[in-house]
Amino acid sequence: MTTVVLVLLWLVALWRAPSAVRSSKQRTLWIAFAALTLAMTLRRPDVMHSIDGGTGINNLSTLLKQYLGVVAAAAVLEFVYVITRPHSPLGLRLRMAAAGATMAGLTVLFAFVPRRTQVEDFFERSAGSVPATCYLLVWLAYLGTAMAMATWLFWGSSRHAGAGWLRTGLRLLGAGTAAGVAYALSRAVYLVLRLTEATGPDSGAAASTITDAMKHAAIGLILVGSSVPAVGVAWQAARHWWYLRALLPLWQDLTGAVPEVVLSEELRRRELRMRLHRRVVEIRDAILALQPYVSAAQRDAADAAASADRRDLAEACWIETARHAKLAGHAPDDDVQRRDAGSAGDDSELDLDLDAEAQWLRRIDAARADETVRDFVRTHGAHAHRSPDSHPSAQQKAHQ
Repeated sequence: MTTVVLVLLWLVALWRAPSAVRSSKQRTLWIAFAALTLAMTLRRPDVMHSIDGGTGINNLSTLLKQYLGVVAAAAVLEFVYVITRPHSPLGLRLRMAAAGATMAGLTVLFAFVPRRTQVEDFFERSAGSVPATCYLLVWLAYLGTAMAMATWLFWGSSRHAGAGWLRTGLRLLGAGTAAGVAYALSRAVYLVLRLTEATGPDSGAAASTITDAMKHAAIGLILVGSSVPAVGVAWQAARHWWYLRALLPLWQDLTGAVPEVVLSEELRRRELRMRLHRRVVEIRDAILALQPYVSAAQRDAADAAASADRRDLAEACWIETARHAKLAGHAPDDDVQRRDAGSAGDDSELDLDLDAEAQWLRRIDAARADETVRDFVRTHGAHAHRSPDSHPSAQQKAHQ
């Protein structure tokens, strides 16, 4: 299990390295994963022996591992403060001071811990020793406090998260930091029980196994929780790309009839949401611009041609009729009263319901292939418009 967790940590740390360069928020989270990855790497016996043997200081690797643990816990706490609380220089200084004081205390206490030989199971071997217990309790007190604060902030912010992916990720992160609290608390209780001789040394292996399982659960939940929003963003980007492709035929047909609705500003290819937003807006503007090319009677006939539960089919009927009329050169009727062109929501809701709006327009596009729409255009579009020369507005313009 330790090897699996270590491999996952390295993969996540490498995966998140590019985002750490671009974003300060992601940089804080990457620091947490990088420090945790190095701390878990120092648990490997070959690495421990290399450090301790190379420096001649027994269990120096343990001190370094706990330095990294403090950095990881502080980075996780800072990450949740950054995403949930307004920036506070004083709060940042206090949190950094607490982490620095913990590391200083560990350094001083480490010098008093009996370390006659290098041991791999430092926790088990040190239980019962007053200096070693004080040393470990300082580390566990900082870890437990930091994880408790992070748990409170993660769960509190999850209640206000809008996106489901983000809410799930925050709750998993909160569960992971809660498991970290349980890990710190259970190890601290065991050390106190050993120091008071309430339990014997034969319970050390069992205590390590249980608490290590808590630690692995905490790391696993934090890994998954931090990745869920990223997966959600990737999934949303893929969905927006699909909508862009799916709406292209409808956009081409409608803007071919009313090209003036197309905006000239170019967007970068990576701005998928903005590109989809523009495509939806341009399609809706084109539909609005085509309304004067159908009469109220034609709109009513389109409603009658489709069943009550096929609003998309009714919209496709009159939109196609208007498009063909515009392309055929018919003049618009300026007296036509504009009506709701059909939408998944009003303009103020477009940013919130972009996916729903794209789905609705996709339904209209699919309905255009229905035989009902083709029949409607043939029967209602052929004789419904007068020629441009016979239209009153056209005659007036000709006299002018």
